[in-house]
Amino acid sequence: MSDEELIRVTSVEPFYRVIEDTQSHTMASVVGLSLTLEDGGEFTLINIPYDVAEAIKIYIDGSVPPRRQSIYTFLASHEDFKDMMRRTLKRVIIDEVDMNTGLYTATVEFEGSGVGLSIKMIPSQAVYLALITDKPIYVTRKLVELERSWSEEGGGEEGGEEEGP
Repeated sequence: MSDEELIRVTSVEPFYRVIEDTQSHTMASVVGLSLTLEDGGEFTLINIPYDVAEAIKIYIDGSVPPRRQSIYTFLASHEDFKDMMRRTLKRVIIDEVDMNTGLYTATVEFEGSGVGLSIKMIPSQAVYLALITDKPIYVTRKLVELERSWSEEGGGEEGGEEEGP
């Protein structure tokens, strides 16, 4: 994929929102990631796993992980793991959305010993790996434009869902 087709992510911010439906008297929690893009725009992933959002928040804030850690907070404090990932992880690209389910997919590119490998991952988990290894995160221009068109059509401030309903 050419660099012209990609927009780099400059910052990542987890968010937690409670949405109240006054007509049905119900409430729902939404956990997501707000990705700030190098062009000044924003790309949003919603319905991400709470433990991933918390681990990203702890990593960004530099907070002390809780006594009972998740695999994510453990990996962020495991220097051997991070060093190995830094040597092989090249970049993360959020590059697909399934229009039937609203689920995004990220491609994680690895390089090592002259061999390249790309695997598909859940975007929030791929973003986490990139953050803890200081590797670049990108979103395809096509997905950014699609999310912007959804917002303009009244699809709400968030784009497609990452994990689904």
